[in-house]
Amino acid sequence: MNLENLGLSSENLEPSRIRQLDQHTSNQIAAGEVIERPSSALKELVENSIDAGANSIDIVYADGGKSFLSVRDNGQGINKEDLSLALSRHATSKISTIGDLTSINSLGFRGEALASIGSVSHLTIKSKFMTAVETFEISSSYGEVKDVKPSQYLEGTLIEIKNLFKSIPARLKFLKTDRAEGISILEVVKKLALSNPEISFKLYEIKDEGNPREILRLNSSTEPNRLSVRIKGVLKNAFMENSHQVDYESDGIKIVGYIGSPTFISGNANNCYFFVNGRFVRDRSLLSFTRMAYGDLLEKAGFPSAILFISVPSEEIDVNVHPSKMEIKFKKLDVIRQALKSAVRKSFDIDRFNKRSHLSRQAYSYFKKEPSLENHQRTHFFSNTSRRLNRELELNIAMTVNEEDDGTDDAKGLQTPENNRLGTPKAHLFKNFIVAQNDNELVIVDQHAAHERILYERLKSQKYDQGIAIQELLVPEIVEFTSVEVDAIIEKQSMMKQLGLEIERFGPSSICIRGIPAILGEICPKTLLIDLLEDLKNLDSLESLEDKIDKVFSSMACYGSVRSGRILKYEEMDVLLREMEKTPNSDQCNHGRPTYLKLDLEKINKLFGRTK
Repeated sequence: MNLENLGLSSENLEPSRIRQLDQHTSNQIAAGEVIERPSSALKELVENSIDAGANSIDIVYADGGKSFLSVRDNGQGINKEDLSLALSRHATSKISTIGDLTSINSLGFRGEALASIGSVSHLTIKSKFMTAVETFEISSSYGEVKDVKPSQYLEGTLIEIKNLFKSIPARLKFLKTDRAEGISILEVVKKLALSNPEISFKLYEIKDEGNPREILRLNSSTEPNRLSVRIKGVLKNAFMENSHQVDYESDGIKIVGYIGSPTFISGNANNCYFFVNGRFVRDRSLLSFTRMAYGDLLEKAGFPSAILFISVPSEEIDVNVHPSKMEIKFKKLDVIRQALKSAVRKSFDIDRFNKRSHLSRQAYSYFKKEPSLENHQRTHFFSNTSRRLNRELELNIAMTVNEEDDGTDDAKGLQTPENNRLGTPKAHLFKNFIVAQNDNELVIVDQHAAHERILYERLKSQKYDQGIAIQELLVPEIVEFTSVEVDAIIEKQSMMKQLGLEIERFGPSSICIRGIPAILGEICPKTLLIDLLEDLKNLDSLESLEDKIDKVFSSMACYGSVRSGRILKYEEMDVLLREMEKTPNSDQCNHGRPTYLKLDLEKINKLFGRTK
């Protein structure tokens, strides 16, 4: 390498030497790990207030927290003798030995936050210890700590931060706009407020040196329903109207909170809040496990909404992963995965037909804004197969098919009970949609999506009860593969049997198919085997065998369900609706999309400007 080309001269280079950094520089470097922006400083201060037993916390900021940030609480306060120690690194009242790290029950424990903030700002702490008479204060200006002195009387503790990162211009220029930093502060307050509904929170912003403007006010509550009240205060009513309560406990793990309906989804994970032992955490595995728990109820590209509080024995987690304390490690990750799966699915056992539907409200808005509903193209795992097998399949639910029927039959005297939730079929539209009516609602059903769910649940039921019923082929099908592929397929022979596919080796490079799932009717065995193998390749390695099999069942159900374009007669439509009412999760297909929409009479009247 030519040093001159780099603007360097070998004559001017000195051997690199190891130097001891001064205390001020090392403190500022360490502060960068704990305090990344104003909101991270706020998080540390509020967590200290919570640990101090406060039930009221007031927060004020200006310029996104860059120029001013204060937190006032009514907690137990800090003793005069401990004030100076509070600004020392690694000074804490939460732990005393290394062994205490295995059973942390407080939010703070590292003893770094106040010292870190004091090294990159002008920090003032005013506090009155609960048994003391006087109030004292201490300040630190960019690492220079002043003496403790008497202060104006107050209850609890007041901490003020001014000119954060002013002494570190390089750090200051990487902060976002005042508005963005203000939003980050609001999000921190929301997360802390969700996990502490018994504490009141007030958030104010100072603009143009005027009076503080209230941004958020959340009153404390000790009522049994305080969590739902707090959620409504933070996330408003939409989430609660479209969520299911979670209450699960097993083997020392407790999970409570609320999980959004599968249709109440977004394009990102911003509406997922996870709290472990009262601490908000960012954990990809928890998000992944929650999405897995939804299984076939969630659209592939969608993210659910969730507020879940997970309680585990403190010795089963490690919270000392990062100075921010928002990352944790579980000692038994598989146990957490199974617990989340059980908790979420248990919450969906509630009658979902009677749950208010976010999607229905969305559909109603389409009626108002557009002359017709948008047509969304449906995709399936077996889309290629479906195109190859573009033919009509039997409905497989004991229907009599009249190929000449045009779908316009009247009820012909058939009456359905008044309590049928999906109503009585009235019409068959666009060769795919069943239009039904109950006492006060119009119901539109996607016949392919609905039947897909019915077949899927039947496959799962057969698996758990007596195993998948296998239809033996009169003439076994021989499928050619390479010898390596045959070896890999035979390794999955037992799983194939669970899926209702009976296979065996037929020479060094062939597979013999002797039986297929009976519920699928007349299908191409070769195509089914090839598509199943492709599906098995793409499954998530983190999923359990049970979940993997269920995903393949989902594909098989799509493969065998009644096709769009098949015209159904009245009796067929009625049977399909009645089967939907008996089938779990029948409000969504196996890919998370809705099987039906409802429009109540009140909304219909509004569409036409009627008052009644």
